[in-house]
Amino acid sequence: MTQSLTSAAADTPAPPVTTTSPARSRRRWSYAGAALAVLALAVVGFRAVEWARTTRVVTQADKFTVGPRSFSVVLKEKGELQAAKATEITCEVEGRSTIIYLVPEGTAVKKGDLLVELASDAIEDRIRQAELREANAVAAYEAAKAELDIQRDRNASDIRKAKLQIELAELELKKYAEGEWAQQLKDAQIAIDQARINLKRREEDYKSAQELYKRDFITKTQYQEDEFNYQKAKWDLEKALKAKEVLESYTHVAALRKRESDLEEAKKEAERVIKNAEALELQKQRNLEGKKKELDLIRAELAKYRAQREKCRITAPTQGFVVYYSGGGRHFMSNDTQIREGATVHERQVLMTLPDTSEMIVVVRVHEAKTDKLRLGQRAVVRVEGMPGKTFTGTVTKIAAVADTQNRWLNPDLKEYETHITLDPTDAQLKPGVTAYVQIEVETVENVLAVPVQSIYAKGGRRYVFRQNGDEPEPVPVKVGAIGTAWAEIREGLREGDRVL
Repeated sequence: MTQSLTSAAADTPAPPVTTTSPARSRRRWSYAGAALAVLALAVVGFRAVEWARTTRVVTQADKFTVGPRSFSVVLKEKGELQAAKATEITCEVEGRSTIIYLVPEGTAVKKGDLLVELASDAIEDRIRQAELREANAVAAYEAAKAELDIQRDRNASDIRKAKLQIELAELELKKYAEGEWAQQLKDAQIAIDQARINLKRREEDYKSAQELYKRDFITKTQYQEDEFNYQKAKWDLEKALKAKEVLESYTHVAALRKRESDLEEAKKEAERVIKNAEALELQKQRNLEGKKKELDLIRAELAKYRAQREKCRITAPTQGFVVYYSGGGRHFMSNDTQIREGATVHERQVLMTLPDTSEMIVVVRVHEAKTDKLRLGQRAVVRVEGMPGKTFTGTVTKIAAVADTQNRWLNPDLKEYETHITLDPTDAQLKPGVTAYVQIEVETVENVLAVPVQSIYAKGGRRYVFRQNGDEPEPVPVKVGAIGTAWAEIREGLREGDRVL
C-alpha cells in the first residue's frame, strides 16, 4: 500500500539520487544530515543576529506563538531494499574455477534454468585418469578374487588329504590292535604248542631209540638221528618261546607305538595343514579386501570428480530473478572478485541470489548513538529510489545485538547496528538492491511546548531562540528536548504565549 508523506516529512527535500554503495551512502547521508542541521541552525542564528543588528522590521508572518503541540520524533536513515528470503547460489566445485557462462543479472529464471557454467577441463582430465585407474583396479580385484577361490579349493583338498591320513592311521592302529596283534600272538602260541608236541614226540622217539640201540635193533646212525631230532625239538620249543617273548615285549610294543605315533603325527599334520590353509586364505582374503578398498577409493574419487563435473553447471533450484552477489558492496569489489564471465571463483563462494520478492525488507545501519531510540514494532515510512511520489509502510522487525563490522576497516571507531524494516504487503514491483529512504517513528511527544526547528540556533555549545521583546527580538537560551522533523520541544527558557522568530 502506498500513501503520501506526512507534513513533517514533506518539509524535508528528498536527497539527490546517488550511485554510491548503500553503506557509504548511509554514512554520507547521516553525516551530511547532521552537518546540514548544524549549518541551518548557524544560518538561522546569523540571520537573526543580522536582523537584530540592522533593526529590520519583523512582520507578524515571521513570528510564531509558543504553545503546546504534539508531534512525532522521526529517525531518518538510508538503506537498501532486500528480499526477506533469498536462495543463495554458491560454487560447490573444489579449488578455483573460471566462469565461462553467466546468466545476465536481473534475468527471470525458472527452476532448472542454467545460471552459471564453470570450466571443467581440469576435472575432465582427472576423470579420464581415474577411469584408467578404475579399470586397472577392477582387473586387480578380479585376479585377487580368483586367487582366493583357488586357494580355498586347494585348502579344501589339502584338508581332505590330511583328514584321510588320520582315518588311515586310525584304521591301521585298529587293524593292528584288534587283528594283526592277536593273530601274531596266536601264531606265536601255536608255534610254541607245535614245538612242545614235536618235542614230546621226538623225546619219545629218542627214548625208544635208546632202548632199541641198546638191543642193537637200530644202527648208531639211526640212534644219533633220533637224538638229533630230539635236541632240535628242544631248541625249536625254546625258539618259539623266545619268539613269543620278543613278540610281546618288543615287537608288539614297537608296532603299537609306531601306529599310535603315525596317528598322532597325522593329526598334527592335519592341524598344520588347516592352520596353513587358514593363513593362506586369510592372506588372499586380505589381499582381496585391499584390492576392494583400493577399487572403492578410486570409484569414490571418480564419483566425486563426476559430481564435481555436474556441479560445474549450476541450475536454478527455484524460480526468481538473478541478483549477483556483491559481498561488502560493488564499490569494494576488485575485478578479480566481481561476478562476471572470465572471473575466478572458489569453493563455497556465493555467486548470486534468487530473492523471493513476495516479502521485502529495508536494511539500514543505525549509528550506535541512535540505537537507544529503536524498538521492535516501531512503524516506518519508506521511499524508494526511482519511484517518486510513492511511499511504503513497514515495521522494525530486527535490531542487531552487536555492531556490524563490515566497514570497520574504513573507520575503526564507527559502530553501526544492522536494522531491518519489513514492508507491509504491496502490489508494487520492488527489486532488491534499490536505495530506500526510511523514516522511523521512534517517539510521539504529546502536549509539550514546541517551536519550529528553524527557530533554534546554536552558539558556543548552547541553543538559543529569538523572542520578541517589544519591537526588538532578543536571544534567549533554551533547553531543548525531543526534536522532530518540523518541531522541537522546549523544556526551559520559554513560556506559553511567547512570540519567537
